[in-house]
Amino acid sequence: MLKFIQLSIREAEMLAELDHSNIVELEGFIENVSQSTIWLVFPWADYGSLKDFIDLEEWEVPERISLINDVAQGVAYLHSRDPPICHGDLKSLNVLVNQNRCAAITDFGSAPPQVNAVFCASANTITLTGNKYTLRWAAPELLMEDQLSLWSDIWALGWIAYEVMTNSIPFQDASSDVVVVERVLKGNLPSLADNSHLTFVHELCTLMNMCWKGNPAERPTADSCRQIIKKMVSELDSWGIETKLTFC
Repeated sequence: MLKFIQLSIREAEMLAELDHSNIVELEGFIENVSQSTIWLVFPWADYGSLKDFIDLEEWEVPERISLINDVAQGVAYLHSRDPPICHGDLKSLNVLVNQNRCAAITDFGSAPPQVNAVFCASANTITLTGNKYTLRWAAPELLMEDQLSLWSDIWALGWIAYEVMTNSIPFQDASSDVVVVERVLKGNLPSLADNSHLTFVHELCTLMNMCWKGNPAERPTADSCRQIIKKMVSELDSWGIETKLTFC
């Protein structure tokens, strides 16, 4: 058990080294030796989760794309680390919005209360959520009991974009987890043509569909996603819409 505590401290220290505006900063950690746990300390997020924030009001399309850009920037940063960091449980509930209305990824330790990191030697990646994931955001390979990977993060990034643009969780109309699994494995994903916000951003729809490729190797890298969405943000001025968000 002492060895596990030392491992948790090491992983907490690794989190503390992360330095990016779209990654929630770890302010410290508290070790409870008697209970073999470590409590991570993060700053308060004024607007709560990204899901909470997008439900506050009817945001314009450029504002929604700005939030997606924040998340894409954060994922690209994690994947660019040496070794790359796989978040493992990306979803709107694990993204916080601060007082500047900028989105930042959090909840790297989704298997409470310990930071539970797994190192994959074959892929040379670190997954900070252990082997935990949330079903509706899970890539098909995870449902077939494969390991979490950078590619499964990309699948989930596509769903975060979907959440932000539609104000809906993945498979919101599905009556059970079994239905979700069946639809994912059959490639029966929600239509992007039915949403009024998405009809204006064909490039984003194309990217989301690429993120949802059944073959993980056919999905874009996090850096490719970052570049595509950043380009979209740079074109937002042409919309002529006054936004309430600061592009981070």
